Amino acid sequence: MTRRCAYSAIACALVVGLGRPAHAADLPPPTVFDGAYQGLLVGAIAGAATGYMFSRSDTWDKSGGWKPVAYGTGIGALSGAVLGLTLGVVDMAQHKPHRNAYVMRDGLYGAGLGAVLGGIAGGMAAIYAKEFEYALLGASIGVLTGTVGGFAVGFVEGYRKYSATLAPVRQSDGSHAFVPALVGRF
Repeated sequence: MTRRCAYSAIACALVVGLGRPAHAADLPPPTVFDGAYQGLLVGAIAGAATGYMFSRSDTWDKSGGWKPVAYGTGIGALSGAVLGLTLGVVDMAQHKPHRNAYVMRDGLYGAGLGAVLGGIAGGMAAIYAKEFEYALLGASIGVLTGTVGGFAVGFVEGYRKYSATLAPVRQSDGSHAFVPALVGRF
C-alpha cells in the first residue's frame, strides 16, 4: 500500500511540475533570475526522475528508500538554477535576450513529452509484466531523455532566432548609414 501511495505521489508531482508552460515569445524583458527560476523547476523534475531511477521499487520497503528521490530533486533543482542563472548572465552579457527562455522552455516541454511517451511505453510493459513500477520507470527515463533533448533544441533554437546585424538606414540627405539592429526569425 505504501509503495502505491509513493508511486502516486511521484506521478502527481511530475504532472503538477510539468503543468506550467513558459512562453518565450510572450515574456517581458528578461532578467538574469528568470532563467534561474525556470531552471530550478526543470532541474527539480529531472532530479526527481533520476532519484527515482536510483531508488526503484526494491528500496521503498527499506527505511530511507525515499532518500535518493529527495536528494535527486534537491541536487537537480540546484543544478538547474545554476544553469539557468549562468545562461541568463551570458544572455545579458551578449545583449541577446530570450535565448535562455528558449532553452528552459524547450527543456520543460521535452520533459513533459518524455514523461508522457515514457509513461506510455512503461505502461505497456507494466501491463505485460503486471508490475506497476515499470510505468514510473518508463516515465523517469522519458523525463531525462526529453529534458536533455529539449535543452539541445532550445540552444539551437535560441541561437538561430536572435542575431545582431547591421541594417542600412536612409538618412535625410539620401545617403545610407549602417546601424546595429536586432533580427528575429519567426
